[in-house]
Amino acid sequence: MAMHHATALATLLIGLWAARAYIPNLLASMTPPAAHLAWGFFFVAFGAIGRSVYWSFGRVVTGDEWPFVRDLLGGLNINMGFELCLIVGLLLILRARLLAIPEDDRPAYNLFTCVTYPEPFRLYSILRRPK
Repeated sequence: MAMHHATALATLLIGLWAARAYIPNLLASMTPPAAHLAWGFFFVAFGAIGRSVYWSFGRVVTGDEWPFVRDLLGGLNINMGFELCLIVGLLLILRARLLAIPEDDRPAYNLFTCVTYPEPFRLYSILRRPK
């Protein structure tokens, strides 16, 4: 087994174990920012783990049949599904950020500008932060 197969298997097993730990939290009642953040990370993890398992571990499980199984599952097109999971997750994470902005300030921001709250991103802003 190649090293990338072993890391894909570890990703799958640890991902399933972590999902088992947090899925009950996804079903619980949360504030909107917390819910968007939790579901966002769920979709990001699902997309990343799914893609890793599909391309690395799928080859080990199917062996010589991999080209047939890959084509049957959509070949490279399956990446679009995993990438859509990543996109949905990232948009939900940004939505959580937007909803975390105080209501009085929120109308001035959207999904693209919410990352600059409370001040625009500047290198100087990072360098002057207290340690």
